[in-house]
Amino acid sequence: MTGDGLEVDIREQNGVLVVRFSGRLDWSTYMRVQDVLLDCATKELVGVVVELDDLVAESPALLVVFDVVWLSAARWPGISLSLVVGDHRLRSTLESRGLPRHIPLHATTSTAVAAVTRLRHEDRVDATLPTCRCLPHVAERITERACERWGVQSMLDVAPQVAVELVSHIEDDGPLTLLLRMRGDKLSVAVRTTARLDLKQWHNMRHDVASIAVCNFSMGETPAGGGRHIIWAVLDVPEDSQRPPGSLREAAVFTHRA
Repeated sequence: MTGDGLEVDIREQNGVLVVRFSGRLDWSTYMRVQDVLLDCATKELVGVVVELDDLVAESPALLVVFDVVWLSAARWPGISLSLVVGDHRLRSTLESRGLPRHIPLHATTSTAVAAVTRLRHEDRVDATLPTCRCLPHVAERITERACERWGVQSMLDVAPQVAVELVSHIEDDGPLTLLLRMRGDKLSVAVRTTARLDLKQWHNMRHDVASIAVCNFSMGETPAGGGRHIIWAVLDVPEDSQRPPGSLREAAVFTHRA
């Protein structure tokens, strides 16, 4: 148990991060719970399962922290988040207050882990970019190769340029990480960074991305814990851009309507 009365245990189970909170959830530990879960969500295995039976909430209203995390992580990267509540009294308290509003509840950890929707390994790219002037070119090339591998040829004139715009607008003293995801008809282009954009920088970046995108898209920022943020754009892939059959072995939100 730490000095704030909260203990956190994190383990991996079948590709899922299982987080057990023990101790008190109060206003002094609220932000720690939120940061731990956001950090777990952006580690991106395939999902996060939270065990709650050993957590005592000072007020049931504090349990809204799980909805806050879900709302942040669900936009991007879209990691599955579910809760394990075996205690009937705690479950009744949650349900009587309509909490959590969006997150599945399970009676056991095994059923929660089994219910997680799996994202195939080949549907994601994580690439640490070089800290040099060639950074935009490297981001562009990595995104081009991902589009080719995923068989979304119609995005070759869009997604790589979006990647260029994202990395070009972010000034970070450390290396940026380019994150690409392919989920159904959604192609996500994002950057993990410790930098924060002011309103003018956001306006300029949105304007530049809008001038490139010929499809519906949305943009936003998701806290990632540890002072990091994910700045992302999610692009709609046209229906006529079909992916090849089978799997390959290589490894405040703004919305625009075209």
